[in-house]
Amino acid sequence: MNPEIEAHLRLSVNFPSPPGVATHIIELAQDPDIEMGKVAKALSMDSALATKILRIANSPLYAQRRKSENLRQALVVLGLNATLTLALSFSLVKSLRGGKSNGLNYGLYWRRALLAATAARALGDAMHQSLVEEIFLAALLQDVGMLALDQAVPDLYSRGEALQRNHTALAEHEKKRLQVDHAHIGGWLMKGWNLPERLHRAIEHSHQVALSHSADPAEVFDRCVALSGPVADLFLLDPEHRQFAETALSAERSLGLDRMAFGQVLGTIGAMIPETEAIFEADLLAKQHPELILEQAREVLMLRSLHTLREINTLRSAPGDSSSRALELEEETRRDELTGVYNRAYLDQFLEREFESSTRHKWPLSVAFADLDNFKKINDSFGHQAGDRILQATARIIRGNTRETDLIARYGGEEFVVVLPATDADTARSICERIVMAFRNTGHVIGSDHATMTISIGCATHGTQTLFNSVADFVKAADQALYTAKIRGRNRMVPFDGQISAALAHIG
Repeated sequence: MNPEIEAHLRLSVNFPSPPGVATHIIELAQDPDIEMGKVAKALSMDSALATKILRIANSPLYAQRRKSENLRQALVVLGLNATLTLALSFSLVKSLRGGKSNGLNYGLYWRRALLAATAARALGDAMHQSLVEEIFLAALLQDVGMLALDQAVPDLYSRGEALQRNHTALAEHEKKRLQVDHAHIGGWLMKGWNLPERLHRAIEHSHQVALSHSADPAEVFDRCVALSGPVADLFLLDPEHRQFAETALSAERSLGLDRMAFGQVLGTIGAMIPETEAIFEADLLAKQHPELILEQAREVLMLRSLHTLREINTLRSAPGDSSSRALELEEETRRDELTGVYNRAYLDQFLEREFESSTRHKWPLSVAFADLDNFKKINDSFGHQAGDRILQATARIIRGNTRETDLIARYGGEEFVVVLPATDADTARSICERIVMAFRNTGHVIGSDHATMTISIGCATHGTQTLFNSVADFVKAADQALYTAKIRGRNRMVPFDGQISAALAHIG
């Protein structure tokens, strides 16, 4: 650090040193012969801290069959190092929250800090790290330099909340003004508090997201912390500013997590948020619901593989490139000429790939077979041109009631198929029912007549409740559900279940 900046910080920063309990915890952590009894005694000095330790020991994060009734039992569940690290997290948050802001939005700061800590823990678990509590603490404190700089340079964050929501721009603003960013300041500060080297090293390097994979545990520790901030922003920022694909690509490069594994990490974070909110007494997502954010994540992550996304971004930057035209031509061969949705050949390829991916990653996959009711009457009464217009309208209605990530294909004649990646049975059912309702409510002009077309849909889900042996069995199940919808009176959706299979076998 620039000596002048350091001297200025030392002279002007009215920044709290670790509180008494935190200082004692740091000292205990440095004692290689520490005994469980001493730790329990130290923690019991702060009843609120002891309560939090008990709560987290009994939380889903450390799911145990037997409930911990006291601190000693909690210590057995968590382990000495984890207990000390978590206690230090609680104590420091309590201490640092009380500062007076000179421009920094403290509410936003702490929401991001706690989301980042939660994200770092989930990343650490995904990477099978043994020091996940220390990863949690490092991520929690990675931006502590902002608190110091807010005190030392009162007008540094006067540009308001917009700058604080753009972490990259904020760090550049700090460097331009001070020749150093808050990550460096935070590492220096935590070193002065005698935190373990791996903690202040990770904090100092928290803005350095690596672009190549490493199996070195020390590097994985740092990378989980560095990625935690961008992952926190996926939950914190407004929908239009969330960079799911870019962050997933960073996770792939830095930690070797593919898009499926990264999606599972986001799901873990969503499940952890309520417990983090309760323990730290904070509202992390304001009015946003984790499920809505995760749904957006699934849609983006399932849109295309990250490799394809990189290729598309490259093509966009060079629209005149001949490869762009080649991609367009390839896309044309995948499309049904009449309706514009995908054709049967591409459907088979896509479904095979998604089925294999779903089976490997245990990610749900749903497929819906849709068939227009009494379509033959349209062709017989009004001619094939009218029938073609109905088929084109059908494609538009289905497209308007599905998601960008869902693949729509014309299977043949008046049959359409919708593939719903990363979609469980309940969600698939809701989408199919929405399509059926949309057809009921849509009128069609045929010559001088007005008509309403209805549709029947059969849906099957490859997931936790039913696992199919092959794509053929999967497709057959959806087709059987469609047949059941027809014999039950049409104009409805029917999900596949074992009873349908048994009933059709009996009929056969």
